[in-house]
Amino acid sequence: MNIDRAETLRYLGFRGQELSPSDLDRLDRAAELTLAAADVRTAKARFGLEPDGVTLQGTGVTFCGSAIGRHLAGCDAVYVVACTLGLGVDRLIARLMREDPALGVMADASAVSLIESVADDLSDEISDAEGGRTTRRFSCGYADFPLEQQADFMRLLDMGRRLGVFIGADYLMTPQKTVTAVIGVRGEREEQ
Repeated sequence: MNIDRAETLRYLGFRGQELSPSDLDRLDRAAELTLAAADVRTAKARFGLEPDGVTLQGTGVTFCGSAIGRHLAGCDAVYVVACTLGLGVDRLIARLMREDPALGVMADASAVSLIESVADDLSDEISDAEGGRTTRRFSCGYADFPLEQQADFMRLLDMGRRLGVFIGADYLMTPQKTVTAVIGVRGEREEQ
């Protein structure tokens, strides 16, 4: 878990521009503040898939959209995962946006880099446990995988109690720096 400076700059829209020593110091300060405010939490659950390839066994949950169906083609199980940086990061960014907007924008970009790093680490952990037979992460809101399915993640992972994450009427989550995703597990290849 880390905040990658190059990724943070990419989220800020930088494309090779030179930064002043002062800007670099502020970027480092934003990363330090973000790390200090973060209360990283993760949750995961593994489910078998029904023969249709998009229904989680024993849950009554069916993933909607053709993109998730294509993503899970050849998989016989999935992990439903979530990770969050906690409300402290949301509060930090809001405070900085009032007091020092440039630093607030840098902290927001640092938080995006951090949550992606946390999600990557969780994906790598799952891939290692499954012998590398996993797909990449696929989240609600990608292609035609509807945001409304966030409600299923909330229930399946008990995210309110376990992670302190809540969902609004618009299906967006609080804390804002929260990621949910599906990671498919491919069936073992038959020996030829």
